[in-house]
Amino acid sequence: MAFRIVATPFGRRAGDFTHESEALAPLGVTIESVVTETEDEYVARVKDADALVAGGRRLTGDLIRRLDKVKVIATSGVGVDAVDLDAATEKGIVVTNVPDVFIEEVAVHAMMLLLACAKKTVPLDRAVRANQWREPRPYMTPMPRVVGDTIGIVPFGNIPRLVARKAKGFDMKVLAWDPFVPANVFAQHNVERVTDLKDLFRRSDFVSAHMPLNKDTRGMLNYELFSAMKPTAYFINTGRGPTHNEADLIRALREKKIAGAGLDVMELEPTLPDNPLHTMDNVVLTPHSASISDWADIERRRRIGQEIAAVLQGRMPRNVVNREVLTKVSLAEMVRA
Repeated sequence: MAFRIVATPFGRRAGDFTHESEALAPLGVTIESVVTETEDEYVARVKDADALVAGGRRLTGDLIRRLDKVKVIATSGVGVDAVDLDAATEKGIVVTNVPDVFIEEVAVHAMMLLLACAKKTVPLDRAVRANQWREPRPYMTPMPRVVGDTIGIVPFGNIPRLVARKAKGFDMKVLAWDPFVPANVFAQHNVERVTDLKDLFRRSDFVSAHMPLNKDTRGMLNYELFSAMKPTAYFINTGRGPTHNEADLIRALREKKIAGAGLDVMELEPTLPDNPLHTMDNVVLTPHSASISDWADIERRRRIGQEIAAVLQGRMPRNVVNREVLTKVSLAEMVRA
């Protein structure tokens, strides 16, 4: 039986599913793009599909509940906040992601933002380009050493654990907060476990946030926490933008509660032209690009096809996000070499 797979691609990827199709070719399957203006139009086009590749459209609960045949929704990143997981579970739809592909890329990007903030890379670069060599001296205070400084990591999953390892390369003291990770994991990584999140913000010279976005974490990193930081400290976020309250962060920056911030993710993306963060010399911004590398871009796409192929053949994919769905769907465990 032929399967129908539909993708809602991001603009630059429209129509190009070469790598996603590698694992699907033996099934005689191709991926088709569907781009529509309204949710109703989208449902009409995809309701009889066997699999969806998530991308350019939010898959709301109302939308998912109107899908008749879909067995799997595959996402190409770590975060799945654009998919209503409860609705997918209710419909018996497996949702997959690729949390392991970008671990190295995001960890490296977090350290890049930390160093760019600490060493004032962006304003100093601009000054040199403007032939200003003495004028930027005011930018250079505070100028942390980084070596021997303290980094606080929130929470302590796979990416943060690699950030911890890289930070130790700079002889940094590493603290971490995560109420869901056993104490022995912190010990294995030689990281101090902090049970009070405010205490972690208070003690750290750099706070590196990697929070997933859900109803509990939205706006969790707020003015109270930023106000607890040292005035020489920096906040880094490569997780999800809405996990920090942007108005609170801007207020803390304006009041000099903290020295600066490095953000790959913002509360609203793309940011609005009048966003105050755009004009702050002590803030380094990147366009949600931490996971990007030539290798990762290809690998994430291959994994989409592999996950879809597994589910359509009744096999367990590598990563099921909504594990509760497995009480409704029977998938055989894959035998790994």
